[in-house]
Parts: sequence; structure tokens; C-alpha cells
Amino acid sequence: MFYIRMALTGFWRYRIRTALHLLICILSVMFLGIYAGNVDGTEKQLQNLADTVPVHAAVVNLSGGMESGLFIKESLYDGVMASEHVCEPKFTLELMGVKGKEEFPVLAMTSLKGYETLFQSNEKKCIVTPDFLKDQKLKEGDTLTLNLKYYKLDTETHYSSFILPLEKASYQIAGVEKGENPAVKIMIPMETARDCYRRQEIPFFASSGSFRVKNPLKLNAFKKDMDDAGFLEITPQAQPALEGFALTVKDETFIRAAGSIKESRKVLLAFFPAICAALAGAGLITSYLLSAGRRQEYITRRMLGMPHADCMAVYLTEQGLTELIGGAAGCALTVLAAETNAERSFMCFAVFFLCFFAGTVFTTRIFRKTTLF
Repeated sequence: MFYIRMALTGFWRYRIRTALHLLICILSVMFLGIYAGNVDGTEKQLQNLADTVPVHAAVVNLSGGMESGLFIKESLYDGVMASEHVCEPKFTLELMGVKGKEEFPVLAMTSLKGYETLFQSNEKKCIVTPDFLKDQKLKEGDTLTLNLKYYKLDTETHYSSFILPLEKASYQIAGVEKGENPAVKIMIPMETARDCYRRQEIPFFASSGSFRVKNPLKLNAFKKDMDDAGFLEITPQAQPALEGFALTVKDETFIRAAGSIKESRKVLLAFFPAICAALAGAGLITSYLLSAGRRQEYITRRMLGMPHADCMAVYLTEQGLTELIGGAAGCALTVLAAETNAERSFMCFAVFFLCFFAGTVFTTRIFRKTTLF
């Protein structure tokens, strides 16, 4: 308590110098906080880039010229659906449904807006278009029975397909939706269609597939996942076959934008050692100028019998309290004005206090060299 009482007396006696010291401390912490905020800003930009510049991918044939009407192997389909680096997968399978003498395109899908839960299941339900419901004189809740047919790849040419019977299936009409493809009248869940293939022991294929990369900052991990699943790189010289073996990833814009942000962040971080050195220099100069005017006070206290250690303790307490108060005020102002988070502001305060108080301790050497007579 003695040291604090003496420090408070010093605050009042040297109030103008103390106020100036406080101002320097506040501005130093705010400067460091603004710098840290800029570094954090680049990190946030990088994290938000996935939303502003999404990376989409699509399954294509080996030559890269087709994205639909393909034959995508079950293992490739499963590889995409199981990957933790994939989101919003949209796979389709083209089928044909026969009702009486009429044929209707049937589309199996992994997702349909408004019916997400249904299309992630293997329920024997379907969604139809309003005109189909009207033409067939059906209503929601009715059962629709179809003779399904599937497309089989011509394995001799690899450029064409033919249609074969799959099975007779009944689906409950679970809803009415105006489809994105006007030619498609009936939509069923992909897993429901896959069950048909399995019952008939027919190799399953999807007709198209697209999705979004969940975290484009982990593109390398995503691409490794796709390599492990069995996808190949596009070969423009390849023949335009119907097999969907390759993957096209539209990541050029994201990579350029991410590279620019990373370069900016790298430049900002390169200045950190220089900023710390500047802070240490500012702390040293400030402490030197303040201590230079306190020599006479030191001599007086020593002549009154106060030990050197006590004199230094009073001085360090006074300067340390000033720097603590100034740093804390600067930290609070940084949080309010620069919108820097509290954790980052505390780190700035710690760096500032380390630099400034180190300068204060170093300048106590001035008093050691002061002669009393």
C-alpha cells in the first residue's frame, strides 16, 4: 500500500506528464488494435469468401463436354454423397414410366425444394406436376402405379443407350410441384429408384450430378476425397462417351480471390515485428524522457534515507499503473471504436504492456548512475 500511496501522490504532482503518458498509452494500444483488426479482417474475408464466391463442381464425361444424360457409376455417386467436403449434392436419374398406353418421363432426384426430407429417404412416394394430376384425374394421396423402364448404356459403342423394363412400382402422390424441367411429370427420391435397381440386380447409374464444395479453403482435401472415390481428370482428347467418369471444379475465381487476400494478410503480418520494435522504441523513449525529469526527486528521496530498491519500486509502480490504466482504456476504446473482439484487444494490450514496461524497467538504469553528491 505504501508504494501505491506514493504512486498516487506522484500522479497528482506530475499530473500533466501523467496525462500525456496516459494519452500515449491509449493511442499505442488503439494503433495496435486497429492493426490487429485489419489482420482479422483479412481472415474474415477469407472465411466469408466461400459464401460470396462459391465453388461448384459437376460430374462430366471424360472429354468434359457433357453434364447430363450420363452414366455415373454407383461408386462415384456414393463417394460424393459420403464426402464431408461436399454440400448441396444434386444428382438425378432419368427413367421412363408407362401408365396404360402413355409414357411419362420420371426423374429420380436427391433433392427437391420444399420436399427435402422426402427426397433424402427411400419412401415409395412421388411428386407430380399439376397438369399430370389433372390429365390423369388423380389427387394428392392417391396411389400411382407405373411400369418403370431404365436406360442402359450400349457398352459396345459407349455413345448411345437403349431402354429396358425395370419393374412395376406403385407410389403414393405426396405433393404437387411445378417441376424445373417441364418435360418431367413425375419425381421420385433417388434412393427409392436405387432400391428398384437392387431388387432387379441391375447395376445402378445416375444421369447427372452437381454439388458445391463445402469449404473451398480445403480444396486439396476435397480433391483428394474425389480422387479416392475414383474420379478422373478431364481429357479433352478423349472420345465423347456417355460415362460420367470426370469432375469439373469451377474454382478459378475463388483461387484468385483467396490468393489476393492471403497475400494481403501476409504483408500485414510481415509488419508485426516492425510494429513491436516501434512500440518498444516508443516505450523506451517515453520512459527515458519521463525518468530524466525525476532525477532530482530520486536524489531527494535517497538523501532522506529511502533505499534505492524502494525508490525504484515507487517509480515502477507509478509508471506501471499509468501504463496499465492507459492500456486498459485503449483496449476498451479499440473494442468500441474499431469493433475488434475482446480477446484480440487483450492480446494487443499484452503486447503493448510488455513493450512499454520493458522500456520503463530499462530506464531505471538512469537512476543507478545518478550520484547523490
